[in-house]
Amino acid sequence: MDQNIQRLDFKSVSNQEDAASFNQEVFEAIDLDGAVIVEHALDATIMDEIVAEMRPYIDTTPHGLHGLENSRRVGALVARSPSSHHAIAHLTVLDVCQKVLGDQARQGNEVQLIQSPKGKGQYPWRLGLTQVIDVGPGQPRQPVHRGNGLWVHNLAGHRLDPQIETMWALTDFTEENGATHVVIGSHKWQDVISPQESQTMTWYQKSDFQTVQATMPKGSVLIWTGWTVHGAGANKSESRRVGMNIDYSLSFLSQEENQFLSCPPKLARTLSKKMQRLIGYSQPAGALNYFADCLPPKYSLNEDYDVLVPGAHGMKSAQDLSHE
Repeated sequence: MDQNIQRLDFKSVSNQEDAASFNQEVFEAIDLDGAVIVEHALDATIMDEIVAEMRPYIDTTPHGLHGLENSRRVGALVARSPSSHHAIAHLTVLDVCQKVLGDQARQGNEVQLIQSPKGKGQYPWRLGLTQVIDVGPGQPRQPVHRGNGLWVHNLAGHRLDPQIETMWALTDFTEENGATHVVIGSHKWQDVISPQESQTMTWYQKSDFQTVQATMPKGSVLIWTGWTVHGAGANKSESRRVGMNIDYSLSFLSQEENQFLSCPPKLARTLSKKMQRLIGYSQPAGALNYFADCLPPKYSLNEDYDVLVPGAHGMKSAQDLSHE
């Protein structure tokens, strides 16, 4: 029997009570199927604004990055596209991240903190990737894959979700223009590769995976776990398909896109504190993510701070930052 991706319409949310119930439904769909589509998560005009803000960067980026010859991939959205912040910090997406990453609430997962013998608590997480993916006519279908492979280490046996991935439809996603293919339920597979295939990565070329396509109107978002097998579809249309890939990962893993280079302190200091924390200007646990003289990253956001000035950490403005 063919399976379909569950669809939930954000237009049904009108108050906080609706939002809590809606977000729980989104999480349950991801827990069950590995992916869900939230339709009309943002107004289509915001999608147009993102494309307009990113257009100069898209048009000057060469095709062919990541081996996709008719596609362009453009990052650094936090710095380049203020309108993208609506998607990056969307409350439903952040709620999913808290449940799946922070609480490890999917069935079979558990938070394992060394500070707590009973393993209770939450994992810190942050933004891992921002990227516009502009797919031109004639782009072949992308081989299916799992996003969690980027850390090289085999995380499959850890009862852990290290990543939540999203794809926002900046234009309509259709079967013809190559809407993302998803293998429903693949987030629960123990493995999709044999030991032999794991050495050659030949499983990426398999064609016997049963997939469904995430067709969705502009302003919608596909959300899936890093364990869910997926891949971009072939663009058989005459127009370009434009999506926005925003991913979130556990804070003790390296970000796929280095947010500190993509949005350095001189730009990050202009952001909201919420966005600063999301991209990593925070110290989520213990000594994790400090810099220089055991300083929390937010010190670098002080325009008066200079790492080459001895005693700069004792400046009044820097001290004020520590109490915010």
